[in-house]
Amino acid sequence: MQRSASILLLCLMFCAPFVLVGLSYRALPQELPVLRFGIGHVMTEAPKSLFMVFRVPTMNLIHGLMAAVMLSHSSDFGTIQRRASYWNMFSTLAFTIALKSDLEGFGFFASTIPAILPYSHWIGFVTLTCVVVGLALACIRGAKVTLPWPDLRLAIRDKIALCGLFAMYVAIVIGSLAGGHRV
Repeated sequence: MQRSASILLLCLMFCAPFVLVGLSYRALPQELPVLRFGIGHVMTEAPKSLFMVFRVPTMNLIHGLMAAVMLSHSSDFGTIQRRASYWNMFSTLAFTIALKSDLEGFGFFASTIPAILPYSHWIGFVTLTCVVVGLALACIRGAKVTLPWPDLRLAIRDKIALCGLFAMYVAIVIGSLAGGHRV
């Protein structure tokens, strides 16, 4: 039951940025940041389009799907301790990715609300903190399933899914950079 609730929560968390970005689409500026250096320093911009607006939540969803593929293999581990540690690591990564996605979606949304706009630069710091803490927690929670993972048996289907998701991610990055121009 707890895993079902976690999966439902993750699904809702990955849907939220699409809703937030969709609600703010019309009010977004005509030029959007594509590549940032540090927090808030835009290096590359691109004209607003559906691709440019929805690329960030889509990239985060791809990361989440990759984590989900890996999570589906927690039963590959023979001992309960290694199985639980593996599940804890990848579920922490999945929740970190989902929270990062929500914060980035809120960042788009906040940029369209004048009352929140003066505080919107903090969203970048909160997002970065979320990622750093999430990665640290994943390492701590997965400490009992050290590499290598000889128990892990990815089916060809899962290897193809992971490669396909990675290829989609790379295609989005290339498309984003190709559509942008230096500021």
